[in-house]
Amino acid sequence: MDLEQTLFALERQLGDGDGATYDRLLTDDAVVVVPGARLTKQQTVDAMNASPGWSSLTFADERCVRLSDDTALLTYRFSGRRGDDFEYTALMGSVYARVPVGWRLAYHQQTPLG
Repeated sequence: MDLEQTLFALERQLGDGDGATYDRLLTDDAVVVVPGARLTKQQTVDAMNASPGWSSLTFADERCVRLSDDTALLTYRFSGRRGDDFEYTALMGSVYARVPVGWRLAYHQQTPLG
């Protein structure tokens, strides 16, 4: 599997994941920026444990830019649904760092569309 496939597989695990997934895949000093908030790793884990999760999600316009041997940037368009009542679309950006245990999310930002 190449780097882009590897990192987007991790990104999809996060999209489908709960707090335990975020606890496992974020760096200890990760920063997550969502509409109206900047979250630490623990705040993100707590928020995901309180979230009902997505009933469906899609990624489009995926791009991976290798910044160095140990860092890479992902960008993509996200669409997610919760049941029939809630849909969220956003441009997403994530920075991954390679640490001794593998690739981990160090930074994530969401820019809602519409």
